Amino acid sequence: MRVLVLGATGRVGSEAVRLACSAGHEVTAFVRDPTKFSGDAGVRVVVGDIAHPESLAAALQAGCDSVLNAVGVDPLKPSTFVTDSTREILAAMELAKVTRYVAVSGTANMPEKTAFGSFTAFALGLTPVRHAMRDHRAAFEIVRNSKLDWSLAGCPWIKDGAATGAYVESAIFPGGFKSIQPGDVAHFLTKILARSDYSKKIIGIWNA
Repeated sequence: MRVLVLGATGRVGSEAVRLACSAGHEVTAFVRDPTKFSGDAGVRVVVGDIAHPESLAAALQAGCDSVLNAVGVDPLKPSTFVTDSTREILAAMELAKVTRYVAVSGTANMPEKTAFGSFTAFALGLTPVRHAMRDHRAAFEIVRNSKLDWSLAGCPWIKDGAATGAYVESAIFPGGFKSIQPGDVAHFLTKILARSDYSKKIIGIWNA
């Protein structure tokens, strides 16, 4: 596929660029600062900013059939960045007639079918990460109500560290504290790019 990676210099995005190239995809990295990009020489680099929709529109029009969104902000600080950027990204994709979208989301957007799971979501709402939960929840509603062929990775805490190469996939969040490595998130996102069985689903991933 021809994939545009957003957040290509970040912890998840930089690894997604590498893995997408290894999988044979034609990759374009969308970056604000090209000096921070140290990816594969075969990657096309487009300089732009999601805060400036015209630069994103230009990148999409240049030729791609999928978007891998790995942008993110500090989950401990109040922000609507994920919501606002998702709105701009999806609008630009619609104009460019690009339909495949994979992105990072949160476990709070997943179904919870255990009392422990519901309690955990309630408890998290009282902690500093409640800002990130609200931001991701609003972004999820935008994606879910779109006409895109979307797939989301429901991620708990993304902690620094090397990829494990092994993680759990689940359509239901069972509750409790869980975490996952950036490289494992990137692996999941690139794996599902061309997979129709993940279409219009949010799948939770965490290290066992």
